[in-house]
Amino acid sequence: MTEKNRILLALKNEEESKAFTAYLFGMGYETMTAKDGARALESALQSVPAIIIVDADLPVIAGDKLFQILRNNPRASKIPFLFISDSIMDVKGFRSGADIFLIRPLNMEELHARIRQTLSLKDGVGFGSGEIEGRLRQMSLADILQFLHLNKKEGVLKITSGDAAGSVFIKEGHIYNAVVGNVEKEKALFRLLQWNEGKFEFIPSPIAVTRKIAASSGNVLMEGMRQMDEFKKNESQFPDKKAVLTSKIDASAMPQGLQPIIYEIMELLKTSQRVEDIVENSAATDYEVYKTIVGMIARGIIEELKFKPGEGPVDALEFLTRDQAVSIREKILSRFSDSGGAANGKIFLIASSGGLITSFLDLCRRIPGFTVTYKSSYIQTSKENPLGPVAVLKLYGGMDINIFAIPTVRGTGPLWTSFASNLVGMILLWDDEGGKEIKEMVAAKQDILLHRRIAVAHVFADIATDDAGAPRQTLNLKYKKAFNLKLDEPIFRMDKEMIFEVFYALFSNIIKEDYVTA
Repeated sequence: MTEKNRILLALKNEEESKAFTAYLFGMGYETMTAKDGARALESALQSVPAIIIVDADLPVIAGDKLFQILRNNPRASKIPFLFISDSIMDVKGFRSGADIFLIRPLNMEELHARIRQTLSLKDGVGFGSGEIEGRLRQMSLADILQFLHLNKKEGVLKITSGDAAGSVFIKEGHIYNAVVGNVEKEKALFRLLQWNEGKFEFIPSPIAVTRKIAASSGNVLMEGMRQMDEFKKNESQFPDKKAVLTSKIDASAMPQGLQPIIYEIMELLKTSQRVEDIVENSAATDYEVYKTIVGMIARGIIEELKFKPGEGPVDALEFLTRDQAVSIREKILSRFSDSGGAANGKIFLIASSGGLITSFLDLCRRIPGFTVTYKSSYIQTSKENPLGPVAVLKLYGGMDINIFAIPTVRGTGPLWTSFASNLVGMILLWDDEGGKEIKEMVAAKQDILLHRRIAVAHVFADIATDDAGAPRQTLNLKYKKAFNLKLDEPIFRMDKEMIFEVFYALFSNIIKEDYVTA
């Protein structure tokens, strides 16, 4: 057995050591074992291993002390160390990119992956490496950030939890910024502090981002923990995130001298009525927004709309508020003023089959102002090659949004261009059987977005598993990758409840961003 495959395993737990020894032997490695630091030192000098896996809390000679001794020995100075510990600790002389620190609990597959990564780095293969990594269930994000602060680390702390991901940028131990999706600064950091499931990895690297969190690390973490505790304590008093709010007074009649967040919420209510949209679009932290909403309701500034049993917020109201409809109308009129200011917009519906268009339009009939316009004969031919107007959505103020179906085949640029007048949005619709059409749909999407900057909604017919039995979460990740979507960008299910969400998200994006510019 060559040195390249020789591993020195020095763990304090004998059962753990036996289990890993048997596993690594099956992977083709020669394993030397040691029960304490003295025996590990002797073994390392007698027969130099390719890597040393050491328990940080090793008897006789602790793991970090063993590391210092061997680093100063010419024969063993270049041996990479893989430290295993129950908690984070600072190892003096730790070599980022060569040494690795893992936190229990571990499994054999994970350990083997890290061994391969370490040996690849030793051989000069270009893999990235984290100086510290582990699971949030073993150590909270607040504890990790305090450790990085005390040791004046610099780099990016990456956190993942399910489909969600976030980053914290740290320089000389100070928290410079935090990002989750489209949210940053304290708002993003405080959201991350609530995650207790997932993984973290600290990647040492020079940080050149602008500092957007001015408070000291200690103060901002204390405030984040305080808000998290207050949120949990008062959560039962907060409105549901899907609740619909409306103002009871004219925003222009608001007195001066109130908290800035109150004016911000009143302004947001002009285009967004749902609590979740107000929380997302406010610059304030989530807890501050919820707390202010409760206070504004108590003071009679705003109110939560109540609905009868079985009646949803979209069914009871116009699909969009008057302010939202006016905003859409203004954007469309300003964009297409050169074409006579036509009071209508157009949404392309690109589907993997005509049958899906039929099902989708049937669900859309529940939306106030939505009318299906195709003839019964048309839908039969549309199963093969859908093309043409299929529905219209009438908005407040006389604005019509026409739904237009187009084929997914490649090379249809000239074809769709002739129908693209007043184009403001696009809905991509597919099911698991239409998965083979994804490439064509992606090509059509890219072709259209090259010529028009518009809002896009992605809709997947609701199938729980694929042919191999993969869960819906796996399918979401698969299709997000296919359509080049970010983790926080939604893929909507096609059902009677989610159909409202599709159009709500589409129009919200049209309102928020200048999507209708060429």
